[in-house]
Amino acid sequence: MTIVDKAKEVQEKIIAACKRSGRDPQDVQLLPVSKNHPAADIAELYKAGWNNFGENYVQELAKKHDELPADINWYMIEPPST
Repeated sequence: MTIVDKAKEVQEKIIAACKRSGRDPQDVQLLPVSKNHPAADIAELYKAGWNNFGENYVQELAKKHDELPADINWYMIEPPST
């Protein structure tokens, strides 16, 4: 299963959950996180239509940034507090 297949599977689960709860699926956005994934995986998702990605570490984003399309929207995320 490719990373695109996995993302589509998650998207389908989100749509199903929205339908069960009466929520509009357009109001929920899947934000793939690039942590520990190579730039090639992000490029695959981008080609499949994803344009927004999350990253935990500036250092990781800096490594990938120049290898990926300039119009990707990046969101810095932080792991949940324990």
